[in-house]
Amino acid sequence: MRPLSVFATGLALAACSGGSDTPEPPSASAAIATAVADQSLPTETYVSPMARFDLTLPGVWKGRYIAEEKNDTTAGAHTGVEFKFVPDSGSKAPSFTLMTVRIFSRAAWEKSKNLTSGPIGSVLAERGDDVFALSLPRENPYNPGTPEAIMYDRLIISIAQGGQQVHLTLR
Repeated sequence: MRPLSVFATGLALAACSGGSDTPEPPSASAAIATAVADQSLPTETYVSPMARFDLTLPGVWKGRYIAEEKNDTTAGAHTGVEFKFVPDSGSKAPSFTLMTVRIFSRAAWEKSKNLTSGPIGSVLAERGDDVFALSLPRENPYNPGTPEAIMYDRLIISIAQGGQQVHLTLR
């Protein structure tokens, strides 16, 4: 596994090769260049039936994720929408989480800011007493250089290039 630091609205979002002195595989550089180019692609929109929001993502995400809405008590949240990576159809690789949108009460969100492990996410929107926060993984869970690792990096990088590329609209 490679560390993945991300920076979007207070989170670091750039893929890195880890702590070793070995050079980054050329494929990771290609993933970054491709993710930058992806910014001109159409967008993908996820419509949340349970939490009543729309989430706009870069078009490169189309067909590359599945979303699951569920009760989520992580750090005091009450609802979560987990976005999982979908490997290519011929791959036997497991599906890992790309990001999670969690919904907190304002009090739970304030309390979560004091976690010793650091912030649980970044605020995307607020509605009444609800705070919608984006949580990203701390590392790429796939082996470096694999097609899954390259696409996973591409998706994560695509939401950070040129500023935050994830937009949440409340309904």
